[in-house]
Amino acid sequence: MSIGVWKPSTAVPLTTAQLSTLLELLPEAMLDNLDDLDVSDFQAYRSWMKTEAALWQSAEDLDAEAKHQLIRFFTLAERDWVGWDAGKTSPVIALVASLKRMDQFDPEFRRWIKSHTDNRYLPNGAVL
Repeated sequence: MSIGVWKPSTAVPLTTAQLSTLLELLPEAMLDNLDDLDVSDFQAYRSWMKTEAALWQSAEDLDAEAKHQLIRFFTLAERDWVGWDAGKTSPVIALVASLKRMDQFDPEFRRWIKSHTDNRYLPNGAVL
């Protein structure tokens, strides 16, 4: 019997192509609920709920409308779909930060997020 050395997996950043694939599955109209979406069509994206913020760098290449749609999707998925909880690792936090850098995050959208989530970390993340 041999004992090997454990090496933690290195997380791979998301690509613009991956984000575009998810966006293609979402309706063009801004999401307000997930009633018309089947959770089984999105299982490949569930792991993204725990992806650290640094790995969302490719989202910087998306326009504000795409970021808004992703934020809506992940906010609603976390609230409505079992096993999609993220807490302080929510992709919404990284996407909101990206919108803020573009100066495209307004108080009305902040209120929308807060009214559609049970996650106390949204939209800005942990205080510390």
